[in-house]
Amino acid sequence: MRAIDWILLIAPLAVVFPFAIYTNRYVRSVADFLSGGRCAGRYLLANAKGETDSGLSSGMSVFEMFLISGFVLNFWDRISYPIMLLVAISGFVVYRFRETRALTLAQFLEARYSRNFRLFMGVMAFVAGVLNYGIFPAISARFFIYFLDLPLTMHLGPITISTFSLIMGAYLSCAVFLVLAGGQATMMVICCIEGLLSQLLYVAVAATVLYIVRWHRIVDVMNVQPHDHSMVNPFDAAGVKDFNLYFILISVFTRIYTTMAMQHRQGFNSAALTPHESRMGGVLGEWRSYARVLMLLVLSICALTYVHHPFFAAQADPIHKAIASVNDTYLESQLTVPIALRYMLPPGVKGLFCAVMVMGLFSADGSHLHSWGSIFVQDIILPHRKNALSPRHHIWLLRAGVSGVAVLAFLFSTYFTQTQAIQLWMQLTGAVFTSGAGAAIIGGLYWKKGTTPAAWAGATIGSFLALTGILIGSYWPRFAAWSGPTLSHVGIHLPMQFWFNNQVSAFIALCAAAAIYGVISLLTSRQDFNLERMLHRGKYAVAADGPKPQSLREKITLSSILRFDENFTLGDKIISAGLFWLSTGIMVVNIVIAVVSLSFHQLSNNWWTSYWLILAIIAPFVISAVTLVWFTIGGIHDLRAFFHALKTVKRDARDDGRVVAHHNLADEPVADAKPKLPATV
Repeated sequence: MRAIDWILLIAPLAVVFPFAIYTNRYVRSVADFLSGGRCAGRYLLANAKGETDSGLSSGMSVFEMFLISGFVLNFWDRISYPIMLLVAISGFVVYRFRETRALTLAQFLEARYSRNFRLFMGVMAFVAGVLNYGIFPAISARFFIYFLDLPLTMHLGPITISTFSLIMGAYLSCAVFLVLAGGQATMMVICCIEGLLSQLLYVAVAATVLYIVRWHRIVDVMNVQPHDHSMVNPFDAAGVKDFNLYFILISVFTRIYTTMAMQHRQGFNSAALTPHESRMGGVLGEWRSYARVLMLLVLSICALTYVHHPFFAAQADPIHKAIASVNDTYLESQLTVPIALRYMLPPGVKGLFCAVMVMGLFSADGSHLHSWGSIFVQDIILPHRKNALSPRHHIWLLRAGVSGVAVLAFLFSTYFTQTQAIQLWMQLTGAVFTSGAGAAIIGGLYWKKGTTPAAWAGATIGSFLALTGILIGSYWPRFAAWSGPTLSHVGIHLPMQFWFNNQVSAFIALCAAAAIYGVISLLTSRQDFNLERMLHRGKYAVAADGPKPQSLREKITLSSILRFDENFTLGDKIISAGLFWLSTGIMVVNIVIAVVSLSFHQLSNNWWTSYWLILAIIAPFVISAVTLVWFTIGGIHDLRAFFHALKTVKRDARDDGRVVAHHNLADEPVADAKPKLPATV
């Protein structure tokens, strides 16, 4: 890192931290800390929520997947785009959850089922969250050690300190500070600002790296893969392990089933100004994702080319030595791209890339810390209290929860050894909670016959199977090494890796939990649940939430999909339909290609590389350039509106997550004497 790199790294952070401090003055209630006062517009949501998906660990997981599958995974993933867009446009789960006006998912679970179920799910969400997030500090620390070529230990006088622990402690302290400043209100602002800056840097870094490596050299490396392991031809990739067609099919099902169930961004789920703004934030987020996917894809293929192409043999020699020095087969794969980028990126661009990763790190980790800390307080501690806390004490308890999660993550990363790919670990640990939560959420929001016993049964079975999968996946290599020689004498030969990877184990847990929920609901349903009251519809309506949507039955017809519902303006229809038909067009092209390849003619690798140049490189560059201007204007507008709304919004001290008689306490008629709120907390 040269001086210019450090300047480019520090400059964006110098903008973010003052905003975090400034936002604190507007945090005057528990709802402000947990949900940003429910004042966020669509572009604020799209930029901020999208930036929390841009974490360093998620970027590293993309690097891992590409080194195994290349472009092939992207081909199958494109077929799923229209499906996921229909889910987003319909507002599936997201719209109805915002109608409940719950601050956390578990608050909704209490209103729909029971307080004891809320407590149980709060515990499971917290356990799943800490397990899921627990590896992030370790991944981030290793990235900076090998990307910046730092020593493994540092000396402070006579004391020797692990660089690994020092980096984890330093960046976690910064992330905690940002969250403590103003909770979700602060996270909305800084994530939006970081998202706007990142959009520009994504395009700049990707363009520079492509210019250095050149496409024809990328083609040379992509075309020399062995049979059944092609990185460009999806019909010559049957031997690709883990990240293949089955990975995409399971992922699509999982993403729909667990819509909003994984709570690493739970503050965003209830932060929208209206349910429709929440839905549109999700739709717009799909447009924004093109730039980030482009940068990660370009960095991956260029790093792979830089390491293996003969043209870069001299430059690649120290890279191979650095990778070999890692001394861990799994970590060598995880760190290949960061090490290659250390040597490949020129001065200035290295600083820009590092800035992108650091901003994503603070956004994603801050969101995790806020979510799991809030869940621990709101859904485990507070339901046991008989008396309500004052807003000031409540918020300080939330801050203590955030700090505690940071400590747990630091300890987990210090002592846990990761043995499977990041993406597979995240899916399985998430299933500890989402396997049961998915059924409880969908059934609770859309099915009036869903019952509390069914929710308990689904959650218990799902959590048990997911936790069993974690234990087996983590300790199977040791078990196989210990018992394998003995069992082989009786004809039983154990593989060194368990038969199912983490994703398949998670899928089994999800299917079992959903089936149990449906069966038990039918067996135990005695009285229909009052969904109208929970969703604030009909005589329970809240005017501020805007007009109500069509019913699900009306919405799933083709004509309804094309004309949307009464909440959609002309601009909303153009934005949503444009993205939908674009993705549908790509899906149709891919289906035609698949039919041709399987039935008529096997397309050559040269044809496939031309296909990827157009659809994976050029098209995303064009879309990214347009969305850069579009989302910057919209984001700045929504930021100004957000601060104005926080100044003027009417606050209710009862709006702190409490539930009475299956509805939010804040829905009770307002008493004559209104509790006073502090000027700042």
